[in-house]
Amino acid sequence: MRYKNILLGVLIVIGLAIGAALWSSQVFKQASASENALEASYQSNFFNLIENIENLDVLLGKILASNSDGQDTITFVTVWSMAEVAKTNLSNLPLGTASMMRSNEYLAQLGDFCYSLAQKTSKGQEITESEWQKVRQLHQENRTIHNELRELLSLMQEKQVRFGSLANADEAADLTSESQDILDGFGKLDERLQNEVPTLTYDGPFSDHVVNRTPRGLTGQVIDKNQAAKTALQFAENINPGTKYSAEPSGPAKGRINSYSVTLQSETAGRSDLFFGISQKGGHVILMMDTGEPAKVKRLSIKQATRKAEEFVQKLGLGEFVVTGHLAEGNELLVNFAWLQDGVIIYPDMIQVSIAMDNGNAAAYDANKYLLSHTQRELPQPQITEAEARANVNPKLKIEAVRLALIPLDNLQEKLTYEVKGKIGKDTYYVYINAETGFQEKILMIVETSQGSRSI
Repeated sequence: MRYKNILLGVLIVIGLAIGAALWSSQVFKQASASENALEASYQSNFFNLIENIENLDVLLGKILASNSDGQDTITFVTVWSMAEVAKTNLSNLPLGTASMMRSNEYLAQLGDFCYSLAQKTSKGQEITESEWQKVRQLHQENRTIHNELRELLSLMQEKQVRFGSLANADEAADLTSESQDILDGFGKLDERLQNEVPTLTYDGPFSDHVVNRTPRGLTGQVIDKNQAAKTALQFAENINPGTKYSAEPSGPAKGRINSYSVTLQSETAGRSDLFFGISQKGGHVILMMDTGEPAKVKRLSIKQATRKAEEFVQKLGLGEFVVTGHLAEGNELLVNFAWLQDGVIIYPDMIQVSIAMDNGNAAAYDANKYLLSHTQRELPQPQITEAEARANVNPKLKIEAVRLALIPLDNLQEKLTYEVKGKIGKDTYYVYINAETGFQEKILMIVETSQGSRSI
């Protein structure tokens, strides 16, 4: 009997140990999924910060090349709005409020200064030469900041640093040398702004931003998180066919598009986990990110990687898309696509795909803009000719091509335009002339870098 009791006790201990191990495994998986979701949020904010700083540079460049006071007003207001978004992106990074104080202040002052200029142009008042000089300085400053942020991005990819490792920067927690290098890089950027950039002075009141529209691209019934997991598993077949994953859904989370988070943990050796955002309504894939290490080698050319992105988009069955630009980030290529309707480029309906340039797999996918804007539109007939559109652009612009495009405006309206591509000196611009009125609606500029080019 004594031996039976001992054996029973051993079995109980073993059972408790197994149960504890299973519980610990489940807790670890949940913690890992939460950590991946938080890291994805940090990375999304950082990439958006880089993009918005670049956009600010481009917008200021467009103002300097513009020939329309009305367009200048719109562009100045856009700068103000985008500076606020960039400030939010920066604030959402775990860098410590004290170390980025001047950067936040700079973005706030940039936006407010440009809003004050928008007020002047809207009232028919002239911008002084001193103010134009400040615009030129801001144009150059944003280009410098953009380059510094891209250098930090490359450093993070090279040293494989996650933003989560910087989360306790304000508490002076122990950091690895690699993480400290990244924090020092952000600190140097902030210090340079403190020492080199003059404080901007301006006057004028503020106003609220335009309220964003309800998403138009969401179709279907509301789904639960288990259906979201099934959608993520089906989408993963477009990335790694035949790979087995276990799905861990969570949510829903509220936002412009209410969504579930799904982490797919690979059961196949050599495959990394995938993180998804799935819309609550209709179960659409909003975003996807491969959480593995970035590609360490570059085997594909930009042309080959772009073709891989096109093949990936074709598999999605969303319709016909056209490439509108690309940019190399480390050993990944980010490719922008816009939807086509009846041969007209529909710029509001855009998706982005990042391709790993070692194996050609999709490393990331973003359909936020597409799902917010997509709908079948009744396009108007052009009321002016292509020749009249050409005549309405700045005479200094050397025209290279003209085509029809639907573009979004800041008041949430959409306008059919002639997209006039041309050059002033070495800079390439896209000028958008309203196809019904001949009014100059927008100016975009092609950003040329060693990594590639895209229209913004």
